Amino acid sequence: MNEIEKKVREILFGLVRSPDASFLAALRECKGGVWEKLLQETEQHGLTPLLYRRVQAAGVAVPEDVGKKMHAAYLRTAEQNIRRYEILSRIYKACDEAGIEVIPLKGIYLASEVYRDIALREMSDIDILVRKKNLDAVEDILDELGFISLQQNKDPVFEKGHHLRYIIEESGLLIEVHWDLMDPDDSVQVDIDALWDRSGSQDDAGKNVRVLSPEDLLLHLSVHLANHTFFLGLRGLYDLAMTIDVFMKVIDWDRLYDLAVAWNAVRALYVNLQLVSDLLDVEVMGEYLERIKPGEVDEQYLEVSRELVFASYEPNNPVFSLMSEEDSRQKTEFMLEVLFPSKRTITLKYPSATNRFEIAMSYPLYYMDRIRKYWDVLWGLCLGSRQTVEEKEKHKKILEVKKWLLSG
Repeated sequence: MNEIEKKVREILFGLVRSPDASFLAALRECKGGVWEKLLQETEQHGLTPLLYRRVQAAGVAVPEDVGKKMHAAYLRTAEQNIRRYEILSRIYKACDEAGIEVIPLKGIYLASEVYRDIALREMSDIDILVRKKNLDAVEDILDELGFISLQQNKDPVFEKGHHLRYIIEESGLLIEVHWDLMDPDDSVQVDIDALWDRSGSQDDAGKNVRVLSPEDLLLHLSVHLANHTFFLGLRGLYDLAMTIDVFMKVIDWDRLYDLAVAWNAVRALYVNLQLVSDLLDVEVMGEYLERIKPGEVDEQYLEVSRELVFASYEPNNPVFSLMSEEDSRQKTEFMLEVLFPSKRTITLKYPSATNRFEIAMSYPLYYMDRIRKYWDVLWGLCLGSRQTVEEKEKHKKILEVKKWLLSG
């Protein structure tokens, strides 16, 4: 890293730790180039509204163009989230009248109940959890509110997925309605009925609005970060740090570990708590990390996880995934699915295809999409491009880390 990058990294860490005199001094010493790079980094990590709030509270002078961008990000997040919470309150009201219990998940819960300022927590959609038996009733409620389903054929989603997606086309507002936290084939599995039993009430939102127990919340956030290879960057770890800070006095740490064992998610929990401790200086219950540390932890996996927090890289390239797969049977099955996608795959990718003719006509579109998206990678591999080969090796390493994180 050059000097500007080192300075920016120092300020980023100060931003997500408890702000102190050194953090404020570092902000006041920033020059133009540092501010521009800092703004790029906070945008990548989803932390620009938080930076704006810190700068405003400290009365730090910033370049005019940087100040305008920070302010715009803060106002944009506030405006978007006001709309989300207005819709959410209407969903709560309708579900309350229908006797349907709802649990808000991830950002929509964290912004109001953990950050306690909805302008500080960026999010892309609304996530809620309902019981599977209530999905049709919830869809009717969403239809009344102007949402349309993104799945005309829900059978493949019910078989292989864990949530349905709905959108208001005019605004692009998206909601995911979960009946589970993980797909049926995932190595991490959650006893949803027990999770509902552990949930608490959120009385100010409605009698049927529930909240995850602090232990379930921490574990869900940890698994989500591991599943997306820390794609949320520092904001994902800050979510965990803020959750620990808010619920520190009521978290049952032994119960948290027992749940991690039951979910098959001890590695995901351990690595996330270790990263929060190392990078954000959060004290996690004395010797707790040593007590829950899996016996077979490979330090290189921990190091790669640290790197991924700043890499914003999510391994979703099927070409690299195919080349990285070492099990010949799984590689063959994967290749056949890519070359000859099932009806389920097509309907998941093109939910508007509702009959045999539309599904059949979607196949050419599928192949064209694949070629257009991955042609450069295929061509680079054929030519032996150094950059492409390095990217393939990086992808393989990240997939290994992800598999390890979610397998115990």
